[in-house]
Amino acid sequence: MNLKLGFVIFLVIFSIKFFDATIAQSGILKNLTYGYILIAVLISLPYFFKFKGGFVLPIQLITSAIIFSIFMAQITWGQELSYAPTTLPYLIWPIFFYLLNSKISIRNIETIVLVYGTLYIILFLFQFTHSNIVYFGFHEEFKEDRGIIRVNFPGGGVFFLSCFIAINKVTTTAAKYKYLWFTYAIIGIVIVVLQVTRQTIFVMLLLYLIHFLRSVKPKYKIAVVLLFVVAGYAFISMETKLSNGLRDQQKEDASAGKDYIRIKAADYFLTQFTPNLASKIFGNGFANDTSRYGKAVLALGDSYGYFLSDVGLVEVYISFGIFSILGYLLIFIKSFTITIPAAYYYLKYYLWMIMATSLTSDSLINYGFLITTIFVLYIYQRLYMLSVQNSSS
Repeated sequence: MNLKLGFVIFLVIFSIKFFDATIAQSGILKNLTYGYILIAVLISLPYFFKFKGGFVLPIQLITSAIIFSIFMAQITWGQELSYAPTTLPYLIWPIFFYLLNSKISIRNIETIVLVYGTLYIILFLFQFTHSNIVYFGFHEEFKEDRGIIRVNFPGGGVFFLSCFIAINKVTTTAAKYKYLWFTYAIIGIVIVVLQVTRQTIFVMLLLYLIHFLRSVKPKYKIAVVLLFVVAGYAFISMETKLSNGLRDQQKEDASAGKDYIRIKAADYFLTQFTPNLASKIFGNGFANDTSRYGKAVLALGDSYGYFLSDVGLVEVYISFGIFSILGYLLIFIKSFTITIPAAYYYLKYYLWMIMATSLTSDSLINYGFLITTIFVLYIYQRLYMLSVQNSSS
């Protein structure tokens, strides 16, 4: 096996912290995780200014914002620099430049994602069927929520990207493999439904619909839309604990209006949390749970239900400032403006999904998604550089 490829394969499992396995949350596995990520970042930094165009500037902006925010946490909140390793899992963006310099093949990246995506499904099903013991995540126990024992499994980036690769291959590979990829895509939907996150279910179904509408003949488009609508209506209308739980939760949130807890949390963090102008520009930094700053953030969750991870894009701004928001905005715009072959539309679907769910989830900066976000941008960049090269030759 190529040494660089092997390095990237292991980087995935370390960057998602072994799917937040409880056995990896302390001791030697935790130390190995931080050590491996540190090495990955250090060997990537020499290539930080080597490339131009495409997604290079947005990633430089986000990386610089995260590094600077470490010092803002000290200046604003007195969080000592000794807590800086807390930020390491969120600082893996420079690996994008390592990948560009190493020229890992796109097919290898796809294979890595599909293998880890399959592993995610297997481990989720294991945890779901053994929910009496927490093997993955930071819960003390899994509780019934929305009509089901809710296991919101960590490390979702590889799972979602693998599902989008699967639907792309349904419409671009040889006929004999289409059913295999379609089965994988359907399993993906089932897993998402079992995790009962409403926005994710809706966005994923919408992207599936967009993909299959794009690739079918006009006379079949209406049939595809009707199939999705009927299936969705049938599920919601079913008198099961799961469908009733989702429906009741939607009614409860809708009736809350401006008192909806996420709206109140976002308002507080945007208007009252940040203590000075400098932090409003450059961010407050990422809070370590054991520091004074971290304890203040945890107290907001315990006392008022205000969790930064629930307010997505607001968390990015509060933690890393305006320039990180600018970086993400550029990524989102470029996902529309940079053209890629149809065989790689899964890149767009992944970026659109994390952007569409960014107001109510932490998928933009959650370390369970970051490595796949970097993979997506790397493949996108390779395709962009190839198109520029072809147009100039």
